[in-house]
Amino acid sequence: MLNEETTVEVIEEEETTTDEDQTETKEKDWKAEALKYKAILDRKAKKAEAAPQAETKSDGFGYDVKAYLKASGIKASEFDFVQSEFKNSGVKDVDALLENEYFQAKLEKQREINRTQDAIPKGKGSNGVAIDSVDYWLAKPFAEVPSHLRRDVLKAKESQEKNRGKFYNS
Repeated sequence: MLNEETTVEVIEEEETTTDEDQTETKEKDWKAEALKYKAILDRKAKKAEAAPQAETKSDGFGYDVKAYLKASGIKASEFDFVQSEFKNSGVKDVDALLENEYFQAKLEKQREINRTQDAIPKGKGSNGVAIDSVDYWLAKPFAEVPSHLRRDVLKAKESQEKNRGKFYNS
């Protein structure tokens, strides 16, 4: 009987030490988890600090600013002009730039220049045919034809040859 009681006491002692060990391991696990999450937060903070520098290096407007400019009546072809004026003016906000009277005057002047350029004919020869048309280049030697029109001119010459008769007077 003495043997059984001592065994019971030993088992109880082992159980109590196991509870203490578990508490210590839980405490160690908690500290390890805390250090792990602290390291993750530090890495995220470093990435967040590096991200604004990457944004300042980009040369163009973001989609949000482009959408705002379109809603304000600025055309996509005018984005480069607006961006250059934004950099030159030193204004911190696009909204302030759009409200600026000097910017509005420059924008209207730029639009007038663009309208004038669009209204000018692209050029005509003495016979009244536009220089950038296929008909103009059909009469010229093939070596003088611009590279972007060569395919169209060649097709037009082939179709002319098919429509001709076999004899000189037909």
